Amino acid sequence: MDVRTYLTQALMNAAEKQFPRAGVLESDIQIEKPKNRAFGDLSTPLAMSLAKKLKQPPPEVAAKLLEVFAWDDAFVERQTKESIAGGFINFRFSKACLISIVRGIVADPDSYGRNLVDPPKKLLFEFVSANPTGPMVVVNARAAAIGDVVARVNEHIGNTVEREFYVNDWGNQVALLGRSVACRFWQKRGRQCELPEEGYQGDYIVELADQVAAEHPEVESMTDEQAVALFQREALEKNVASQKTILASFGVVYTRWFRESGLHQSGRVMATADFLKGKGLTYEKDGAVWFRATALGDERDRVILRSDGTPTYLLGDIAYHADKASRGCDESYTFWGPDHHGHLPQLEKSVKALGSDKPVFHNLIIQQVNLIRNGQPYKMSKRRGDFITMTDLLDEVGKDAARYFFLMRKLSSHFDFDMDLAVKKSDDNPVFYVQYAHARTCNVIKHGLQRGFTDEQISAAPLSRLAQPEELDCITALADFPAILLQAARHVEPLRITGYLEGLAGQYHHFYQKHRIVTDDLQTSADRLYLTTAVRNVLKQGLDILGVSAPESM
Repeated sequence: MDVRTYLTQALMNAAEKQFPRAGVLESDIQIEKPKNRAFGDLSTPLAMSLAKKLKQPPPEVAAKLLEVFAWDDAFVERQTKESIAGGFINFRFSKACLISIVRGIVADPDSYGRNLVDPPKKLLFEFVSANPTGPMVVVNARAAAIGDVVARVNEHIGNTVEREFYVNDWGNQVALLGRSVACRFWQKRGRQCELPEEGYQGDYIVELADQVAAEHPEVESMTDEQAVALFQREALEKNVASQKTILASFGVVYTRWFRESGLHQSGRVMATADFLKGKGLTYEKDGAVWFRATALGDERDRVILRSDGTPTYLLGDIAYHADKASRGCDESYTFWGPDHHGHLPQLEKSVKALGSDKPVFHNLIIQQVNLIRNGQPYKMSKRRGDFITMTDLLDEVGKDAARYFFLMRKLSSHFDFDMDLAVKKSDDNPVFYVQYAHARTCNVIKHGLQRGFTDEQISAAPLSRLAQPEELDCITALADFPAILLQAARHVEPLRITGYLEGLAGQYHHFYQKHRIVTDDLQTSADRLYLTTAVRNVLKQGLDILGVSAPESM
């Protein structure tokens, strides 16, 4: 049992004894960190919520709860004068609890913060899903980092996770790609050809034309129709292969690359139209088939089959969500780019027509990224058209800085990516600051071993000398790690992990600067080396979850 579980059960028992009619449930009890840590390490507003029901002052309710609260020295200190602050009940970790946490981290570092959910859920994360018509761009990199880390943290706490990339390889945009590449091929051979309206431009289209032509010299003798079909197929596959390569280099590997074309070719898109018709949710007008979206709360009805019989994107999206619903997952998360704001309300209303309780669909928008250099907007790409590629960004700042920086803000916030800061080797750079803390712990442990300490001596440290405020602050920070992971997963906020790691790094840097760790006092040195090992282990776990390296020297 961890301290939060103990507090939840003890508070429920106290509420049942003092206020049996209030019917307090486990879900009613929130355990959080107080805003002012001077009051304690953990806090609950339970008395405030009960006070509204009981029509009693919150401090009186809090006092009555503490009258029968089952204090356990293995978890928290006994009641102090700071235990009640307004309507909040505050708690401090006991020394025994803190020492137990440190010992657990060192004895079995891989299990700390793992398997925290009961029962575990099966989750599906679809993210990036960039159109396969051009290079990956910077906002795709942000989506890749966020989606991957949300999946990683859920895996860490015990959920079963699948990652999915939806390949939009169907429809007009793919046809435009084929015609655009074919046109560039013909232009290089002196043939008059105008790019199709809304066709794709940029040097990458010329590069695709050259690559396909080199690999398929037979294109020279093909009819125009055959050539366009070849360029369309080959350019598409090259772009998808490029997406897989760049994402893998960014540390993102998918469970499944789901092809939109497969939905259409299997007949599932048209089957979805028949399903909606069978539920009385469609009608015909002006030769098209309309979905009665207003019956499900949308502002207007939507076309799902055009007058020529071709399906709209909306119908394809509904069919894709129906496919997701058939896989038996508990929750499905889709991370969309900023250009999908207008599309989401339609889709969310439409998915109601599937009539399934599972999965619970979550649609989240990841906002735009602005690259900044010398305080000004910065555009790197000169040869690929009017966009900044993901490859260019990684070449400039590297995988670690790119991933970390993309995780530091809420998904819904526009993000100014400071290119100068990302490559700076100083404490101003947050990823450098955290990685340096990990490298420092490794160097301290190495120094201790060079001074004659053995791993066995460090493991046998009694930890009775860990009493300085800076030492206890480090341990308290370590104790927060599992709760941070749960919050990051529950709220879909990786920034909670980056913020936590920066805080832990700061605590350890402060401890290091305030106290000598390896001294002539063997017991104190062993205790501090043990604590350093615990900090190292948690920093490494946190960086691993972020997909960022944990260097042992810098």
